[in-house]
Parts: sequence; C-alpha cells; structure tokens
Amino acid sequence: MEELWVPIIAILCTIGLPVGFGMYLGLTSIRAEHKERMDLIRQGIIPPERMKKKANPNRLVSLRNGIVLIALGIGVIVGFLCSENLTIGHDNEFWIIGASIVFFLGLGYLTYFLVTQKMAIAQPREEPEQE
Repeated sequence: MEELWVPIIAILCTIGLPVGFGMYLGLTSIRAEHKERMDLIRQGIIPPERMKKKANPNRLVSLRNGIVLIALGIGVIVGFLCSENLTIGHDNEFWIIGASIVFFLGLGYLTYFLVTQKMAIAQPREEPEQE
C-alpha cells in the first residue's frame, strides 16, 4: 500500500499543480479586470465594451505547418522503412529514424522558404504614398 503513494503524489504534482496554478492566475486576472471596471463605474466613466478579436488566420503559418507536418510524416515513414529493410539500420534503428526525420524536416523548411520567396517575388510590396 505504501508503494502506491509515490506514483499518486507524483501524478498529482505533475498534473494538479499546473492546473491549479493556471486556474489561480485566470481567476486573479478576471478579478482584477472586474475591479478595474467597477472603479471606472464609481468614477462615472463608462468602461469600453470588450471587443472580441476576429480570427484572422495567417496563411503563411498554415502553409509552413502543413509543409513541416508532411515532411515529418515522410521522415518517419522513410526512417521506419530504412531501419527495417537496410542492413545498416538493423542495429541503429534509433539513429536511422532520427536522422531521416531531421533530414526531411530540413527539406520541409527549405521548401517553405523557397515557396514563400517565390510568393514575395511574384507580389511586390506596395510602398506607402508620401504626402
């Protein structure tokens, strides 16, 4: 029975403490915002309404994430195939898989760079008018 206390306490500390701290910070932030709004109302100032930000997705970030995830998947697949089918990979599975993942991630980032560079060349920036 005593052996169970160590993993239970470890799980509670690794999960419970960050969750509890996050909840504490969130509640503190909400309380401070509420107090600020109430002070403004007491002074006769109408507090501005909270504006919700509209989602404005950045297409380049989505493009980068897509290319990198595809490259990651290809790297994992190639790494497993090489570790299974090549004689050099039988004793070094970890290194073969890791090297192929890093290699294909590098190719993915290089592809992203080349694609965005061509996009920047194709669309020249408009310079602001001088008055």
